[in-house]
Amino acid sequence: MTPSRLPAYFELDRYGIAPADVTRLVLGCEPGWIHPDVVLTPVWHLEAMLDGATLVETVTPKRVFNFEYNGHPFTLVRSGIGAPMAGDAVLALGCSACTRLVFTGSVGGLVPGMAIGHLVLATGAVAGDGFSNYLAPGPLAPTAFLTAAAPDAELTARLGALADAAGRAHGVSLTRGRVFSGDALVAQFHHLPGIVRDHGCIGIEMEVAAVFRAAALTGIRAAALLQLSDVSADGKSLFAGRSEQEQARKWDLRRRVLAPLLLDAIVTG
Repeated sequence: MTPSRLPAYFELDRYGIAPADVTRLVLGCEPGWIHPDVVLTPVWHLEAMLDGATLVETVTPKRVFNFEYNGHPFTLVRSGIGAPMAGDAVLALGCSACTRLVFTGSVGGLVPGMAIGHLVLATGAVAGDGFSNYLAPGPLAPTAFLTAAAPDAELTARLGALADAAGRAHGVSLTRGRVFSGDALVAQFHHLPGIVRDHGCIGIEMEVAAVFRAAALTGIRAAALLQLSDVSADGKSLFAGRSEQEQARKWDLRRRVLAPLLLDAIVTG
């Protein structure tokens, strides 16, 4: 049985909750079904991973899948959108054999000239979400709000090196920098200038800070490689302004460039 790496101050045993209960509820499976290496994504379709990897089994329909890539097993988890969903998924992985995690998802570009479909390596994240505040011991307080969360440095460096090489081969740019993890879509826009100016962020998304904090709490090495879905600074938001050609290129690059390099990062090194 895999022991829980959740902190004792969570007091789950006080409420009769075992580590296996966490994975059963959050991931819909037993802890033993999860491999040490995990790719975590909010909602990206399973098909994005199929070109280079072999699907071995569906563990939880629409949610947890076991693959093999170059003879190496790994688990793909689709957490759902937002910090609570992704953060709880990482906490559940802390009750399994997972020791290394690559997060991937969409990010909105905050720097003019960024290209939709190209890549962002998260060197850090600012917690603009509410979930992160629940992770600390003691009474509830906004202790994590607008503070920085960090990835695993070694895994991030490896992911960056692979992304640089893939980018040169396919004409795809990689931007390194801090992202802002927020809770809003419609209400985000009047905050964007301050997010860039005051927090030094180059992109905005919803999960990375929670993933980094939950991973650090459970001893999971985590890194995040994201794909630009929109660039609000150029008038190309999730709501309007993106062309069909840009959208098509995004999907093509996700499958042809991003997925293979994620797999190379998670199963080697």
